[in-house]
Amino acid sequence: MRHAIQRSIKPSRRHDGLSWATRSLLLIGCLSFTVIAAAAETVPDEFGKRATWQVPAAATVRDQVLAWAKQRSLDEAGTLKVETLWPEPADKEAQEVASAELLERVATTIAAVDEDAARLVEQCRSIKPPLVMPEHELLVDDTRPEFERHNLRLYYGRWLAQNRLIDESLKQLDGLKPENVVDPATLLFYQSVCHHRLLDKDKCLPALAQLMENDSVIPRRYATVAKLMEADLKPLKTDSLDEVSRLMDDIQRRLDLARAGKKVRKQEDDVIAKLDKMIEELEKQQQQQQDPGLVNQLAELKMIRSLQNQINRLTRQIG
Repeated sequence: MRHAIQRSIKPSRRHDGLSWATRSLLLIGCLSFTVIAAAAETVPDEFGKRATWQVPAAATVRDQVLAWAKQRSLDEAGTLKVETLWPEPADKEAQEVASAELLERVATTIAAVDEDAARLVEQCRSIKPPLVMPEHELLVDDTRPEFERHNLRLYYGRWLAQNRLIDESLKQLDGLKPENVVDPATLLFYQSVCHHRLLDKDKCLPALAQLMENDSVIPRRYATVAKLMEADLKPLKTDSLDEVSRLMDDIQRRLDLARAGKKVRKQEDDVIAKLDKMIEELEKQQQQQQDPGLVNQLAELKMIRSLQNQINRLTRQIG
């Protein structure tokens, strides 16, 4: 029996000319390759595409503020205010400051040494926007440092978007890049919010994608809302009832804000044109199919068109 067992485990030398040792090495190699391939499917690629933007460290922002203060040639009192707001940390590596807090501190710092900036920051801390928005010329004053103008534009644009002043917000946020501001996540998020509100897929979706390049470090609320906006806007089709409904909602927003100018009137005309097209297509279908369900759909669309026409007439009286 012992001899039989020994013969059964004795390596054979007749397998395509390969020795037992060679075949064992090949088996180990195959198993190793399988394990590595499986691991590659589960472990993130650390050498994959890097994010196109980074969250600046607090120490970096402090250096930018001090450089800005030097560029502004502040007097002794102004310099002291800046240094008070930006003390040198005892442990730079341990200092962790949220980007939104950095933006707030930057705005507060600029306002502390500039009256025009102080008026803008005060407005951004109010709950309700004024009926007539003031002009803040400092935001387009090329004689001012870019660091100042760019971050104040973000600060102001964020407040405008929060108060549903979407067009005014985009005027401030458009053209700004993540590297221009101390809070790039807020910039990309509010750019996305504005484009989403205006149903601009071509600009919204790329901005969302860029924002989510750093989904692990941006505020959780930004990441959550960004995913919702993407899921909401991607399937939106041109000339659909969903699009018409959103356009009507945007018209209502503008009218609530006492906006009744050319842009609103054009948007109202676009809604009527889209409704006319949908009604015409349904009428053709109804004639061909004689479907009773289409009769109800036609009646609803005509009712919506009638209501929108009433709003249009009121808008023109106000405008």
